[in-house]
Amino acid sequence: IPSLSIIIFNNVLLLFFADGYKTMAEHHPLRTPDQDPTTQTYAQLNANAEKRSKSCRSAQMPSLKHLKMRDYETVYEPSDDTYLLIDAIGYDLDLMDGQIASIIDRDDVPKLYRSKIKRTCEIGCGTGVPSVYLAMRLRAMTGGKTNSCNECNADTTKGKNDNGRESIMHYVTDINPDAIRIAKWTAEVNGIPLEEFHAIQCDLASKINDPVDVLIFNPPYVPTPDEEVGSNGIEASWAGGKDGRVVLDRALSDISRLLAFPHGVAYVVVVDDNYPEELAMIMNERYEIKVIPILRRRARNEFLTILRMTPTRMFQRKE
Repeated sequence: IPSLSIIIFNNVLLLFFADGYKTMAEHHPLRTPDQDPTTQTYAQLNANAEKRSKSCRSAQMPSLKHLKMRDYETVYEPSDDTYLLIDAIGYDLDLMDGQIASIIDRDDVPKLYRSKIKRTCEIGCGTGVPSVYLAMRLRAMTGGKTNSCNECNADTTKGKNDNGRESIMHYVTDINPDAIRIAKWTAEVNGIPLEEFHAIQCDLASKINDPVDVLIFNPPYVPTPDEEVGSNGIEASWAGGKDGRVVLDRALSDISRLLAFPHGVAYVVVVDDNYPEELAMIMNERYEIKVIPILRRRARNEFLTILRMTPTRMFQRKE
């Protein structure tokens, strides 16, 4: 298991992971004033997201009892960002199901529609927890069976769930072959039929062509030297380059290309280092996608935020 040393130097949190002869430094700047929202409107959206995160119920994690510590040497272990991400997905599912009693603001209206969700995609799936959580919730809502043991007790025919309804197809991608293997295993252990769960090894969403109704992305968001981005080691799961935005910025066009109009929803993890207000402006001006912080929570030295993205126009596909 890699050892960890933590040093704070010149207002920068340095995490040194030593694994044999290889050492990687995670440069994580502590919050600075220039990361504060530049408008009162976005500051209020952040405040509402913090209220929402305190009032929403905690999502139940899919079982990961099939994994050992050695699996986390090559695949990102679920952490605070994962928990907040599935809380956000769960919040919108509860909103869709009429289970949210306290409304924070006008953004607390259903964005997910059960009858519209036919295809989902998670970019950079790691262990597959967010997609498996979503699949389990949706199967439960439509009468399908799930479990948290090593046997999948769902008796399905291809393309149909237990209730005879058309199955929802879940696609997950990762450039890491270990993540592809583990995500499929996580789905199987939690009762998701593999004919409904497709794990594809590729860069971002380069092999996903059809529109999706739900898109999930927990990118490598930690500011690091650019040369650490896209490595073959575990650091690829967090090394985000300048402002933690190198991988995320590359994915923006994929998000706009894949989100189904008008009902598609994307959930994207960011930290304040990533300048999420600027991201929201880029998505609006360049792709006409509305972005709001849906949940926001402090985790140690950082503020984690889940951005909810919804298209306001149909993506113009090239012939």
